[in-house]
Amino acid sequence: MQARLKQSFGFSFVFHIFIAVVFFVSLSDSLMNIPPASSAQEIQDNKEIVNAVAISENDLSQEIRAQQAADAAAKAKAASEAKQLAAAKAQALAQIQQAKQEQAALALKQQADAKKAADQLAQLQTQQKQAALQLAETQAQTAAAAKKAADAQQKALAAQKAADAKRAAQQQQAVTAQKAAATAATNTQMQNEINRYVGLITQAIQAQWTQLPGVDQQKLATTMLIRLAADGTVLQVQNVGSSGNPALDRLALTAVYKASPLPVPTDPALFASFRELKVQFSDN
Repeated sequence: MQARLKQSFGFSFVFHIFIAVVFFVSLSDSLMNIPPASSAQEIQDNKEIVNAVAISENDLSQEIRAQQAADAAAKAKAASEAKQLAAAKAQALAQIQQAKQEQAALALKQQADAKKAADQLAQLQTQQKQAALQLAETQAQTAAAAKKAADAQQKALAAQKAADAKRAAQQQQAVTAQKAAATAATNTQMQNEINRYVGLITQAIQAQWTQLPGVDQQKLATTMLIRLAADGTVLQVQNVGSSGNPALDRLALTAVYKASPLPVPTDPALFASFRELKVQFSDN
């Protein structure tokens, strides 16, 4: 733009110089071609021409000065505009440079942030992996401990069950032994009672026994099956083992009936052994 202004100013200056030269040349020719003065009127006319030329030169000078002032103003304006343009360009370049720097700084920051994020992600993944491994190890240890505890509990339960079974067996054996002992004691007691009543019955029958004559040295024996009522009454007597001596057999039969009612226990459990009773008699 400044170059165009310089070019325009140069053209304008040359043009005005050209007009001034042409004017002066024309004026000189007119003056040289003026004929000798023939009258006062012609002299006056020539003076007016000279004055007109002077006025034209003055106007031309003013126009030239005005043009120069305008050119100077245009040049100053062009210089100011060029300066402003240069300042704007410099500012734009500075802004572009600042933008580039900011963009480069932003890119660096983004790269740093991306690297930091990647590092944090990698660290997080490592921590998660370690946590997963620790969790798996903890779960394995917990499972092993639970299995060990379950096995121990199962073994303890088995041992407890075995101990309970053994204790129950021992208790059962003890109870059985106690029952057996009690039964044996009861049986012994009952047998003693039975034996006592058998002795009483035998004594009662023998009290009715009569010695047979002529058989003192003989050892004869007869066995009677006696059926009794609950009160000891003799219901039936049957000879189940003859002595071979009919008289002795009859003597035993008679003695049983004569001894009725026989002494029997009042306990029904004991009396059950006396419903049918075998008694052996001998004449000695």
